[in-house]
Amino acid sequence: MNNSITIIGGGPVGAIFALLNKSQTFKILLLESNSQNQARNDKRALALSNGAKFILEKIDVWKDLEDRLTPIKTIHTSQKGTFGRFLMEAEEFEQEALGYIISYGDLITALQKKISNSKNIEALYNSEVLSFKSKEKTQSLIFKYKFEEKLLNCDLLVLADGGGAEINGINIMRTNKSFEHSALVTHIETDIPHSNIAYERFTNMGPMALLPNLNGQYSLVWTGPDDEIIRLSQLDNSEFLIALQHHFGDRVGNFKLCEKRITFPLRQSFISKYPEENIAIIGNSAQIMHPVAGQGLNTGIRDALILSDCIKKDVNLDLKLMINKFNHMRKKETKNILRFTDSLVTLFSNDFIGVNKFRGMALSFLDLIPPIKKRFVKKMSYGK
Repeated sequence: MNNSITIIGGGPVGAIFALLNKSQTFKILLLESNSQNQARNDKRALALSNGAKFILEKIDVWKDLEDRLTPIKTIHTSQKGTFGRFLMEAEEFEQEALGYIISYGDLITALQKKISNSKNIEALYNSEVLSFKSKEKTQSLIFKYKFEEKLLNCDLLVLADGGGAEINGINIMRTNKSFEHSALVTHIETDIPHSNIAYERFTNMGPMALLPNLNGQYSLVWTGPDDEIIRLSQLDNSEFLIALQHHFGDRVGNFKLCEKRITFPLRQSFISKYPEENIAIIGNSAQIMHPVAGQGLNTGIRDALILSDCIKKDVNLDLKLMINKFNHMRKKETKNILRFTDSLVTLFSNDFIGVNKFRGMALSFLDLIPPIKKRFVKKMSYGK
């Protein structure tokens, strides 16, 4: 690998991958469809694992985020209607935190700043990729930048665009599953300080999470059937807070204020057949999962690290062999994470008579077994 890498998608995963390779001798071009400043005020909460922290430290970005991070010291998992609960504390595992909350805008701003100071990375914002062509040993992109169409030869193409856009000439087969559920996200204020505790609450409607954030606020992620989430999004703030109090309970006191509510559909997707060209796929372009365990972004960041390592270790190998090695390495871990998140949703969404009581007892039972808790924390932190 000694010529160039072209990355489509300048979100967190694409940007992190570019920075992981900034010390290489080859040129890196990053194409992003949005403007550079478009996401800087995006307040959506992202959960970063300890594995993600390690990678962000590796690219010298973590120190730029420290005053914008909220550490999670405790994770409290419970189920509505039962007394069982599962408690994990950072001190128990000799960790500084079990994870960290950062806004999308703060993370992308730090990454973009680091990219702008990297000599071998060129970022073109407001770029629209139109098509891809592969002929013999040459592959090229046609994209539009500043109202002009440009032709670019690319040795290795990395897709990190979230998988939302179809690019003419790139054929990817995906297996998709609709949960027929949606998520509602917003910021919440309560009358009790969050004390760096994250709450995961399973209800008969679906999982919900309260994540500690800056200024004593919580970030709420509430999932449920599409029609229920739409109904909740249409309530006025007072009615919404009453509904939230009913479903969550009073563990965090009274819910006082909420900000603008955003909803989006939930689905699962993974690649069932990779393209034959020299194309590597990372992040949500490779897999999309339910947010119940907060593993989507962290899995994508790990994709970026593993692909970067493959490039460095196999610099003299055929690109296709390197990509096949990467796909093989990521396939098993991604499959395990997808199975893990899917089983959580299935287990805690089942509302058969008697099952609720059993699950409550199971949560209490798990809380008493340190090896299981340690394995669970390892899975959440490093995807293993």
